[in-house]
Amino acid sequence: MTAPSLRPYLWLLGAALLAQGLLSWALDWDGRASNALPWRFANADPRHAFIHVAWGAVMLILLARGLDERGCVRLALVFGVFYTGLAVLGLLVHHPLGLRLDRGENVFHLLVGPITLTLGLVALRAQRIPA
Repeated sequence: MTAPSLRPYLWLLGAALLAQGLLSWALDWDGRASNALPWRFANADPRHAFIHVAWGAVMLILLARGLDERGCVRLALVFGVFYTGLAVLGLLVHHPLGLRLDRGENVFHLLVGPITLTLGLVALRAQRIPA
């Protein structure tokens, strides 16, 4: 059993995280976040935006440098655990670690974290089963 490559998903996820984080910084340059569009899409405080920029940049750099399938699986697993943990923390604690995590952010983290973790686990399992 061969799982499809995680590479396209990680490229898309990395680009989206990087773009969203940079957009957050650009739209919130004066420190006045807004719920109006497009600000609502990018309504992250600078530290939260940094997390998106850092993850996005790391993903894109690793992929551009030729990360192999095993590396893609590890990256998906680590990212999935991190973002799932961030989602749970965001549900349990109001603005954990000083991050502005409200409903929209928690929903995003609850989707992208477990989805990425699941894709990583499926790919890991497929790597261990002989074809």
